[in-house]
Amino acid sequence: MSHLQVLTLNLQRGLTAETGRPTDADALTHAMAGVSADVVALQEVDRGQPRSGGLDQAQLVADGLGLPHLRYAATLAGDVRRGHRRDQVPARAGNHPGPAYGLAIASRYPVLAWFTTRLPRVPMPLPALRRGRPAWWEDEPRGVLAAIVQAPAGPVAVCSTHLSLAGPMAAVQLPRVLRAAERLGRATQGRLLVCGDLNLDPGWVSVLAPGYQLPRARTFPAADPRRQLDHVLVRGEALSEVSAPRLPISDHRGLQVRVQM
Repeated sequence: MSHLQVLTLNLQRGLTAETGRPTDADALTHAMAGVSADVVALQEVDRGQPRSGGLDQAQLVADGLGLPHLRYAATLAGDVRRGHRRDQVPARAGNHPGPAYGLAIASRYPVLAWFTTRLPRVPMPLPALRRGRPAWWEDEPRGVLAAIVQAPAGPVAVCSTHLSLAGPMAAVQLPRVLRAAERLGRATQGRLLVCGDLNLDPGWVSVLAPGYQLPRARTFPAADPRRQLDHVLVRGEALSEVSAPRLPISDHRGLQVRVQM
């Protein structure tokens, strides 16, 4: 029997926990040096964005963990700073040559296939408060990046996703993510790991994801976690360990699980 270590992390574009400023390349790589993972699923990842120094953050995280197999999928294209132009990604595969923001998966083991899926989002701006003032909130484009990883004990489907801040929409999105994952599970003997910032508490996730093991650990906010927004939903493997490591590069803690295959 072999084990697989899996980490999910909302990177929050690499903002340092102490100052809220972008992390430089050395600090981002160094922050991952003490983490042991075979597969990492990332959300809120910048690539080539001026606001984060033009870094390829997914590549730096993968390098810090020693994971050679990496795929990035943009959910937003262009400069995402306020007042600058940004576009929804036109390519269904999530590829974009310029500045982008989105999801990533990195793996120690070869990846047999990669997939992306778009998700519905709140279709119109909603009233909200921003720094105590009335404002309009617009939901981001949402999606799923998935991989079939050739682990030593056999293939496993791994998904990375970041669901809507609007709870009712997140509750619509999660079943779609699970349906996409379960289609991939036909090629992996039902072994599935659905990872990400679901913006849903465990009670809702347990209702929406019957048949999955739900590792429990509070992940948000990182300094004093009171909620679990980040999840690794496990099916077809035995869950053996759960932890929520604090890394100095995000306002979320990571969620790390060890599964037996």
